[in-house]
This record gives sequence, structure tokens and C-alpha cells, in this order.
Amino acid sequence: MKYSYKSINELGKVITGKTPRTENSEYFNGLYPFITPTDIHSFNEKYLSTTERTLSDLGALQLKGNLLPKDSICFVCIGSTIGKMCKTKCDSFTNQQINSIIPYDDYNSDYLFYYMRYIKDYFISIGGGTGSGKGIINKTVFSKTKVKIVNDFDFQNKIAIILSKYDELIDINNKRIKLLEQAAEIYFRKSYESKIKNKNTSTIRLKEILSFTRGLSYSSEEIDCDEGITLVNLKNIQAYGGFRRDGNKLYNGEYKERQLVQQGDLIMGVTDMTQDRRTVGSVALVPFINGKSVISADLIKIISNINKSFLYCLFRYGNVSKYISQFANGANVLHLKPETVLKIKIQMPNEHFISSFIKIINPLLEEIELLNQKNEILVNQRDLLLPRLMSGKLEVK
Repeated sequence: MKYSYKSINELGKVITGKTPRTENSEYFNGLYPFITPTDIHSFNEKYLSTTERTLSDLGALQLKGNLLPKDSICFVCIGSTIGKMCKTKCDSFTNQQINSIIPYDDYNSDYLFYYMRYIKDYFISIGGGTGSGKGIINKTVFSKTKVKIVNDFDFQNKIAIILSKYDELIDINNKRIKLLEQAAEIYFRKSYESKIKNKNTSTIRLKEILSFTRGLSYSSEEIDCDEGITLVNLKNIQAYGGFRRDGNKLYNGEYKERQLVQQGDLIMGVTDMTQDRRTVGSVALVPFINGKSVISADLIKIISNINKSFLYCLFRYGNVSKYISQFANGANVLHLKPETVLKIKIQMPNEHFISSFIKIINPLLEEIELLNQKNEILVNQRDLLLPRLMSGKLEVK
């Protein structure tokens, strides 16, 4: 197989995104996805289901020079998220933290997407390394980076088909997960709000039903390791609730038994690296993780005799997390004092309601967990194939 060295801008047109003037609300809330690094939740996504913000026709007109057609490749080039990627499903725009490639006709867009994923570690290294939070790869550096690539379009197409099959299955599972999460939210809101409306709840402070354990602080040396136990950290908290499986780190330092977590434990973020309050106050149920797991100081483990599935839904869907997040403060990084959580007042239904509720909700959460486990297997299989296919070590017929 013949390889040649090409710069990124020889593979496609490179565009750096731009943000419209945010004070003009007429530029937003339209049909055009506006992609930012926080919309790309993991290093494993291909297409985004939604974006937090969209642009209107007026906003699109202002940024018409930055328009990305369908099947463009978006590559995050700043901070600890360098290397996160997605493809566009339709005409879209990005902010200035993303460099995008509009592939030329000589290159299969799916192949280029997977190739960029294959070499993302190189960009992470020149951008300062994973988790540094300080790196940046500007348009010039990105565009002029030389890569070793196969020019044979048939070869590209074969690799794209093989790897795309995995992402298609992952996408199907993600759609099912989203539907199940929506069903859980709708059921909770309807049943819980009816209890409040009919005055079948009592007002209590959270300290009456729960306590918490703080996570551990760690040094960079303690997570710079190839072996250790799993460190569940802030990156494991999805924006506004839920567990992210690609956020795990390895940890080889000391810990206390009370800082261990296991499947079914409820954790909460008490820090937010932005001012958007996406993770602070947000909760997640710990999934199955092989081996021991501990939580970092950015999280607390919630301890309660109340069913954790109910508490998870109460915090995530009952607006408790959103309310709690308002008590976090900080100039650059938001911090929430865990003791503040205990003072919050909520409307608490009786035990009969909780018991009936979990009989309905647990099968939904179990199905979500099963689908996430299937996706984890698919991601691992795809990522094992990726370097072997790209390097030519695995023959493609």
C-alpha cells in the first residue's frame, strides 16, 4: 500500500469557528447546530444528537464564511479537550475552539474522520498533553501539520465501512438510551409533581435523609501511571447529570475505605471548571467498574437509606441539582461547599410512593446500564481495529 505525506489543508479546507455577538439574541435559537467542545461529551462520539445552542438564519448569515456542510470533521484544538471530534449531520457552525476540515472529493470523509482520531494523540502532545487545560493548536499549526496517509480511495472506503458499522451500532444504542432517559424523566416529573400538587409530600431538609463522604485529593504523579485503581472524577459527570464512562483515570496513591465507590452509589459534582454550572450539583449513579474505584475531591458520595435510584431522579429531574448549583461560587472555577447541600429544603413523598416508583424506574435504569455496557464493548473493539487498519497491519480485502 502506497502512503504519501500531506498537510491537513491538502486533505480538505480548514475552517476555524467563530462565535456571534452573544448579546444579540436574534442570532440564536434556530435550525443550525452551533457546536462547542462541551457539546462533544467524549472522545468516542461520531455524530452529536444535540447541541446546547443553535443559530438562527440571521446568525448563520453573520457567520456564512464559517459554514460547515454535512460530513465536515470538527476537531477540538484547545485545553484539556484537544482531540475530541465529531462529524456534522447537516449545515453547522462551531465556535473558535474548534478547527474543522471540509474534505476534498479525493478523500472519503469517514476515512479522514477515523484517521484524525487515529492521530489525535499527536495533536494532544503538541497541545500540551491530556488534562493540561492550557494547550492550544491554532489554525496555522493545524493546517500545516503533515500526516502519512493512503491516497487510494477504494482502500479508504473499505476502512470507513468497517469502522462505521461500529459507530452505527453505538448510535442506535445511544438513541435508545436517550429515549429511556426521556421516559424516566417524564414518568418522574408527572408522578412527583402530582404528589406536590395534591399536597402528598412533606417539606424536609436534605440533612434529614442523607450525609456525604468527600473524595480524595491527588497529585499529578499519582495519576501518571499505567496501573492502579479507578479514580472516578469530575470528568465522569455528564453535563447536568449522568455518568460518563470515558472520564476514568488510574490512581496509585493512598485512599480511605469510605472513599471507595461501587455500582449503584450516588455521586455529586461539587466543582465546575466553567461558569455554566454544568457539573456542580449534578449527580450520577456509578455503573459497573471492574476492580476498586475511589472518588476524587471534586465529588462527594451521597449516603442515605433512601433508594439511590429515586434520589438520582429527584436531583436530576426534580430540579434539585439545578437549585443546588446556584450556591456554588468562584471567580474562575466554581466550588460548592458540600455542607450547603444538607441545608436545602425539598418536597419529600412517602415511602409507599418511593417503593412504587422504583419498581417502574429500575428496569429503565437497568436497560440504560446494559446498553452503555454494550457500547463500551463496541468502542473497545472499534478502537482495537483502528490502529491496525490505519497502519496496514491488518489486511483489508
